[in-house]
Amino acid sequence: MKQTMKDIDYALARILLDTIVKKKGKLSYKEIAEKLTAILGRSINPHFGLSGPLANVSTLCFELGLPLISAYATYSNVTSAAAGKGFYDLACDLKPEYRAMTPADAWKAELQRIQQCTEWDRLNQYLEEHDGKLSQDPRKNELEHKRGRMQEDPFYRWLTQTTVLSENSAYKYTLAVDTVSKEMLSLGVITLSLREMNSFELDKYIPRILRNEQFANKNKRGNNMYSNALKQFRYYAHTEMPENEGILGLEREIDAANPTVTERQALVLSRIGQGVFRQSLFEKYNGKCIITGIDHPRLLVASHIKPWAVSSNEERLAVDNGLLLSATYDRLFDNGLITFDHNGQIFLSALIGRDNLKRLQLSPGMQFSIKANSSMKSYLEYHADVLFIR
Repeated sequence: MKQTMKDIDYALARILLDTIVKKKGKLSYKEIAEKLTAILGRSINPHFGLSGPLANVSTLCFELGLPLISAYATYSNVTSAAAGKGFYDLACDLKPEYRAMTPADAWKAELQRIQQCTEWDRLNQYLEEHDGKLSQDPRKNELEHKRGRMQEDPFYRWLTQTTVLSENSAYKYTLAVDTVSKEMLSLGVITLSLREMNSFELDKYIPRILRNEQFANKNKRGNNMYSNALKQFRYYAHTEMPENEGILGLEREIDAANPTVTERQALVLSRIGQGVFRQSLFEKYNGKCIITGIDHPRLLVASHIKPWAVSSNEERLAVDNGLLLSATYDRLFDNGLITFDHNGQIFLSALIGRDNLKRLQLSPGMQFSIKANSSMKSYLEYHADVLFIR
């Protein structure tokens, strides 16, 4: 009777088998956890989330008459004295002869068996049989039904139609946004679900989520999948929602500060890239787009680096919090598809696509005169960390 296996066990077996057959070298627990997280769409902890699956997969290999595949999983930066300790107890249970050997010697002996084995097709065949059974499994049918319903989700459709993401990645990103929304609502970090927010509110609340310690830990375990999903959702909101969607929120934000009539007018104008803010940028950049050199005023936009929604009133009018860009490049910058460092080097999102980069005449490593100082550097760092979609 073969070992009872779970989805994580099958995924782990596939990862290790592929590594061995293609002779890619051993994998660390961290690398395995990251691969499993990406495949399964849920966070796998490398410290205590792998011991059970590794035992199950090795037991299956033992039953199939194969070497114990878990020997290919190692701790990062393991010393020679500690080598094999994580593998040893299971190996001794399955192969009592190893009790007469040190953990390191037992581990090395099993690695040699793995490298000499020519019958890995047994494991591959077993996994393929599982794939065939799963196609008739009601649980898989339920998953396919969920994916079918996902086709009706506007964010999911936008991801699959607008970006270079695969359907599987789009599915995971869509679920990630809703998961984060529920968790942050329960913690009181946000008071409205992300789905109900307009673009103005998203600019205000996504940074709060990114700064939350619980989210940061979750995001780290998920290899930044959750922060990437939020950035994609912001991009979606800014491109798909009506331009006037956030006007009421904008006005409430301004009025809450109880400004004078003159201050209120300046703040409103700065929100739409006009007034004193625009004039200051025209003076700083001599009325020219920093990328193209276009100098026609009606084709130029005064772009905030740190979004208006999350800036203080002082920051909303600060020339260091702005760039002068022609309309196309303003949209790229505002949506997080390009960003700059303090030296003026441009960074380009993969979402733009190679053909569009050629049309835009942009390439990695290009530098532009943005006249940055220390104050502007902090705004640029914010844009790169919070808005830029890699």
